[in-house]
Amino acid sequence: MQSSQLEVFNAMPFFFWAKDEEGRYVWGNRSINTFAKEDVAGKTDYELPWSANADRLRTDDKEVLRTREPIFRREYVGKSGKGRTTLSVCKFLGELDGTRCVMGVSFVIE
Repeated sequence: MQSSQLEVFNAMPFFFWAKDEEGRYVWGNRSINTFAKEDVAGKTDYELPWSANADRLRTDDKEVLRTREPIFRREYVGKSGKGRTTLSVCKFLGELDGTRCVMGVSFVIE
């Protein structure tokens, strides 16, 4: 997949992202960038508003890289626009611009 093909994800009301094998975001859609209040590309979870969860998020990324299998999680977010909420998360192995990445999608469960 090429970065130019990801534009459709900017119109969707959920988070979509790609991270390299070192855990650095290489792309994030408009929703995740808005939530972070900055462009996530080039940063790690440790540098973003959800840094308190960075160790767990990195562990999940490494599991996907090691097993090459998707994982599904429920994450609890205390600082959303709706207060405390639950996110359904899927992370999977993909490729972006020739680089192996952990890609992810998450959305709110009402």
